[in-house]
Amino acid sequence: MLIAQLIGIAAFFVGIYGFLQKDDIRFRVLMALYCFVMAVHFFLLGTQGTAVNVAINGIRNLVSIKSKSKWMMLAFIGLILMMAVPNIEQWYEIPPVIGSLLTSWALFSITGVPLRLILLSSSCCWLLHNVLAGSIGGSLIEASFVVSNGISIYRMIKESQVTPAAQG
Repeated sequence: MLIAQLIGIAAFFVGIYGFLQKDDIRFRVLMALYCFVMAVHFFLLGTQGTAVNVAINGIRNLVSIKSKSKWMMLAFIGLILMMAVPNIEQWYEIPPVIGSLLTSWALFSITGVPLRLILLSSSCCWLLHNVLAGSIGGSLIEASFVVSNGISIYRMIKESQVTPAAQG
């Protein structure tokens, strides 16, 4: 159990660092790494379904760097639906599925601030789930993602409002 928690803490730091990135490629690579570390964490905690789902999300994050194919997007959406929906046991397990579906669409369709806004919404879905499921570590991670992603969104918007004359 201690090893699982330490791996979860490592994932926490990778995820925070990822959300602080303004570069989309670096962001996606770090979020894929975060997903893979979380997959190990969930596997060690005995939640194999979640581990598989998070691993799929990691692969999706990497594929979305090179491909904007709508077919790839649909394949990942299909995988999430096939693996997540049949395992729903409580109503509060629905928001993370919605968050994962939105993220799958966003990673293959948009970039920049709009992408980060969808990811912020997804983090809120996961935060709701983790709080209601009683996951302290998961709640802290998602709450941190909401804050760090919010900071990145603010920085990106502020940077886009700087005019060339103001840059001097």
